[in-house]
Amino acid sequence: MIHASRAAPPRLPPVEIDGVRYEQVLNGRKLGLPRNGGYLAAVEVATGGRRWVVSVYDVPIDPQIEGDVQEVYFSRMERVAGRGALLIENERGERFIVDLAGPAVQPAP
Repeated sequence: MIHASRAAPPRLPPVEIDGVRYEQVLNGRKLGLPRNGGYLAAVEVATGGRRWVVSVYDVPIDPQIEGDVQEVYFSRMERVAGRGALLIENERGERFIVDLAGPAVQPAP
């Protein structure tokens, strides 16, 4: 196995819209998800209860390389003006639009 290390994931502030906080999930495996990065969670501000978690993008993991260096996290997250959606950009420069009503994810133009 190849061993390496990576810098800590970017810490982005959550985006709050209509009483719901949208935040990057940094430790997806602790939630029983297959990887750590690439997930967005919707959390009720009033109760702290999680509404949903959605995979924004996939990160194939090579078992021959240490897992944490392969994780890809959000580098930017912002509300799309006039829409119930977020623009998310990851560390690889890939951009996605998350429709918060779905939630549904599509590549950003």
